[in-house]
Amino acid sequence: MSCDAVILAAGAGSRLGELGTRHSKAMVPVAGRPLIDWGIERLRAGGVESLIVVRHASDDALAVHLHERWPDARIAVQEARLGIADALSRALPLLGDVPAYLACACDSLFAAADIAAMIAAGAGGDAVVGVLDMGAAATAARSAVQVDGDRVVAIVEKPAPGTAASSLVAAPLYWLPRAMDRHLVADAAQGAERYVSVALAAYLRAGGAVRALRLRERLEVTTAADVDALAARLRSG
Repeated sequence: MSCDAVILAAGAGSRLGELGTRHSKAMVPVAGRPLIDWGIERLRAGGVESLIVVRHASDDALAVHLHERWPDARIAVQEARLGIADALSRALPLLGDVPAYLACACDSLFAAADIAAMIAAGAGGDAVVGVLDMGAAATAARSAVQVDGDRVVAIVEKPAPGTAASSLVAAPLYWLPRAMDRHLVADAAQGAERYVSVALAAYLRAGGAVRALRLRERLEVTTAADVDALAARLRSG
């Protein structure tokens, strides 16, 4: 089964140190190639056919690279960095009438098998969120997900330490039916940013169904050390 995917690539890479002063997160070199290339290749291998990339308005280098390396990718623009739900909302007009789509962040690489499994899990019409068990302490800085079997019963963005009912956290890999659109636009705000997890919580409250897919891995790039570790991993196969 093939699908459309939205890649959220408007991040500044502010925690990458000197690398972040020279490159956006999407364009930071990893093993000789921009990070976004590695993510796109895994999405293609997992069954993604059509791509939309959301870039920041200032990231001309990413726009040029996409036109040269991935000319079939459509580009949406986020003017201000207000969170990934805001970035995702910028892509909605480009999706046309597709009933659902995959969404992921460019700073995380997922196994092609997990991407394919998420596409398959969404075939029944439910929203799907990728989850990892990272321990209770990790939930305070991430999205805590409570499940009953594979059904999500609650999702809370950055719960107070010690209050999460689960050690599962949401990874930035989602399958989203278009019924989620209005929640991404109207219900995703928490503080100054807009979060997909907050929109998913609103979708649950409105009676929507959300499933959890336990992922094999997430290779995340946040710091310069992460870049080095990922490069070594990719070179070793």
